[in-house]
Amino acid sequence: MPRSSPPLFLVSLLLGPLIVLAACNVDTSMTPGSTGRACGAADVIDWYGPGKESDQDELSRWCATVGQPVINSIPDAAFSSWTSADSLVVIAWNMNVGGGDLIEFMRTEVGFSCTLDGPAHRTPPFVLLLQEALRRSSEVPEVPASRTIPRRIVPDPWPGESEDIVDIAERCGLALFYVPSMRNGHEEIYGLREDRGNAILSSLPLSDFIAIEIPFEASRKVTVAATVHAAAGDSLRVASVHFDVATTLYRTFTTGNSTRLRQALGFVNALAMIEDKRAGAAVSCGATCDPTSFEGYPIATIAGGDYNTWSEEETALRRLREYFPGTPAWDGVATRTIFPTDYLFFRTAENSAIELAEGSHLRIAESYGSDHHARIAWLIATSGRATP
Repeated sequence: MPRSSPPLFLVSLLLGPLIVLAACNVDTSMTPGSTGRACGAADVIDWYGPGKESDQDELSRWCATVGQPVINSIPDAAFSSWTSADSLVVIAWNMNVGGGDLIEFMRTEVGFSCTLDGPAHRTPPFVLLLQEALRRSSEVPEVPASRTIPRRIVPDPWPGESEDIVDIAERCGLALFYVPSMRNGHEEIYGLREDRGNAILSSLPLSDFIAIEIPFEASRKVTVAATVHAAAGDSLRVASVHFDVATTLYRTFTTGNSTRLRQALGFVNALAMIEDKRAGAAVSCGATCDPTSFEGYPIATIAGGDYNTWSEEETALRRLREYFPGTPAWDGVATRTIFPTDYLFFRTAENSAIELAEGSHLRIAESYGSDHHARIAWLIATSGRATP
């Protein structure tokens, strides 16, 4: 008589403790000088990445298939500075690998008109924190097909104008920090190869460039961060973040299905190391680091992006809110179909005059060809520094 399969509840009883045990041993340690240096400008970008060796090996393989980052730190001189008279518009948006119509998005939501004839400048200043930005270039290396090259995502419908983030930044006179996370397919398009990743597009000058390779789950994800400055002297770090939506079955069993929690903790651990370094303290934030214990943040920070969360109650979001205590409560509005995936997390800094305006963290109603709705916030820099 053939042997029957074990009942599902028995499988759950056997595997459940293993998953819980794996979750208790998740490694979220981070280290300076990540594997991204191999495919980036190491002398310009301050790199951080996971301390786990298996993560480093995977990230190195993915890194080898993409082009170098792109930095243009100075926007067109005609842009206005950030003064107390204006708020800074900050937007987080997943562009669906160039499928979102960024030109129309900026015209309608930011009031910035950029046409083939060049930009029409405006105030107040703005910063866009973009995910799934697309770059098409001969500088993307030609490499053999491999499992580290994901399939090409083709925008449908195509937005009509250029979808290349570097081309848009140059044409519009905007500052740009772009770091590719992965290839966009193996094939050439119009004789050029593609990669995709996170970007910061800004009407303000950018400085202090940081790239954080978050713990590896399903794919390589690189958080990009830079600093903008208000005319009164206060600084704001801005970060574009993208987490994985799911991981492989193998990693589910080896990490306890803690995909986004692991990536969130890796991200804030790296930020804590950066804060320690900025404050002149020893750089030490390992697997047991509690980043929420860091007091007196040296710099105000806003971290926006696609966190790919399925529920507002996810532990990853709760931990991020601990690290970014200035974040407003969620407004209950989903940003990708029924899921609350996109957020702007904020924290102020000791003695900083930068504040999040009341009523910020709103969803933009129109998707502009993307599969995500953007989130928008306004930051205010008062004329003088706050007192403790």
